[in-house]
Amino acid sequence: MNVLLVLIIAAILHASWNAFVKDQNNGLVTVTIISSTMGMLMLPLTLIVGLPTSEIWIYLIISSIAHTLYLHAMTRAYALYDFSIAYPFARGLAPLLTVLILIIYFNAQVGIFEFIGILLIVSAILMLLPKNISQISTRNILSMLYFPTAISFYTLVDAEGIQHANNPYQFIVWIFILTAIPMLIYSLVMNRANLILTLSKNKFKFLITGIISTTSYALVLWAYTQAPTYYVASVRESSIIFASLIGLYFFKENGVKKRLIAALILFIGIFVLQVYSF
Repeated sequence: MNVLLVLIIAAILHASWNAFVKDQNNGLVTVTIISSTMGMLMLPLTLIVGLPTSEIWIYLIISSIAHTLYLHAMTRAYALYDFSIAYPFARGLAPLLTVLILIIYFNAQVGIFEFIGILLIVSAILMLLPKNISQISTRNILSMLYFPTAISFYTLVDAEGIQHANNPYQFIVWIFILTAIPMLIYSLVMNRANLILTLSKNKFKFLITGIISTTSYALVLWAYTQAPTYYVASVRESSIIFASLIGLYFFKENGVKKRLIAALILFIGIFVLQVYSF
């Protein structure tokens, strides 16, 4: 199977289900139902893949925490900004944060191509921000930074976890199941009535979205077993371009043509940064 084609399909699916979350205007409940659907779809497969080893359980627990933070961060970001701003901003900044961590804490050396990639990403992100930066409150800035930080967290953990697993399909199955648990418990305790009402009105939509979401990330996790982490992490960010197109044609957001240009620059910057950083 062609890894590039798989990652492009995964990118389209990822941008699509994120757009669904944005469109619902009920973020936390929506992602709870989607993650729970993903978990239920995976439950029967536990009979085939079996229980993980103790080493893999550690990765799975940390990953489930990371994914929970990611889902929470996603809902906050989509509540604050247009889809064509929030999605590219987060997906573009995440790999940059990863490289900065390597530079600051692990004394990684920055080459000319890495520096060019960083400049492209920073330039594109500045294009996504309002002309008057003072319009953005400190709270909103922190919410936006929370999103890419969570993405970096789960990407690093999952890439390591699936490469250490004896059976990558086992890791894929269990991560979907474990991620659903914290969100579901929280929503049942804090927002039970809204959760049930939302699900009862949109059962079919949530089932389809759950399948799309599951397929999207399962394809990415499979790709980690077939290609280097930098290749998977960079190509999958082509979802930035698809997200901008969704904002333009489906959400009819203002200024999306400029954001689409920014998304293209972001993708090029990410690709350069990822390829020459590892």
